[in-house]
Amino acid sequence: MISRLLDIVARVLTTASATIVAILAVPVAYDAISRSLRHPSVWVFDVSLYLMIAAAFLGNAYALRCGSHFRMMMFVDMAGPKVRHWADRFAFLVTFLFALAMAWLSAGYVAENYEMGFTSGTLFDAPLWIAQLAMPLGGLSLAVEALRRLLLDDYPDVLEG
Repeated sequence: MISRLLDIVARVLTTASATIVAILAVPVAYDAISRSLRHPSVWVFDVSLYLMIAAAFLGNAYALRCGSHFRMMMFVDMAGPKVRHWADRFAFLVTFLFALAMAWLSAGYVAENYEMGFTSGTLFDAPLWIAQLAMPLGGLSLAVEALRRLLLDDYPDVLEG
């Protein structure tokens, strides 16, 4: 039951990441056209940068799900499948704890910037907390996927190529 719920949350956040990447083309195309007409925008750089950051943070869970995260397997593979299984458990536990810490600490950072009213300082002058929300959400998505893998005791193979 809880594994199913974690799977749904991970899929929603992965879909959000993919949607952000698709949406990212719109402001970039708009800016290219407006610049060619000699009317550059003040908001596209900030918005596209924030969207790219959000997509990267939210895409972490998908990378973990697919086995695309950086792994050092040489010694573990030489030791055999049993050692590899325990090494995967340990790695996913550390990933889970790191992601929880990242989500918690970055949420405090975002709240502080919200309370202080910090902005980007660019012409667009966007509130920084909006873009920074990607950090705790990304940490949460990574924690959810790592916990799901730990509960299932199922770890993806390393992608090669």
